[in-house]
Amino acid sequence: MFNKLTKLPILNKYSHLSIPTMSSETRFQISVPDEALTLLHGRLADARFPDELSDVGWDYGAPLSDVKRLVDKWKDGYDWRAHERELNKIPMFTRDIEVEGFGALNIHYVHQRSEVKSAIPLLFVHGCA
Repeated sequence: MFNKLTKLPILNKYSHLSIPTMSSETRFQISVPDEALTLLHGRLADARFPDELSDVGWDYGAPLSDVKRLVDKWKDGYDWRAHERELNKIPMFTRDIEVEGFGALNIHYVHQRSEVKSAIPLLFVHGCA
């Protein structure tokens, strides 16, 4: 729940999120260095594949034919820069937020306002443990 005036979260004794630090919102753009893409293409070109057991399907991981298909797609059929341009059309930002017990965490998020004035705000959160 947010304060309508300040737009800051309303916290209670169960909250683990502190009021955001004074760090401001920073625009985030995907920008993979050319050297990284060159290295990736080289590794994909040098990929060596193991033999595959017969009739095991997904029992021991991804089937070799699927892995080879993905490698070929990434090596010869994926235009990273075109996808990068499309993803950068999304309004992405970062901001430091103080989290009790963790200090300042740099959070990456998309801030997209609805075209519907009375729309309910949605917050999608992901993370790893």
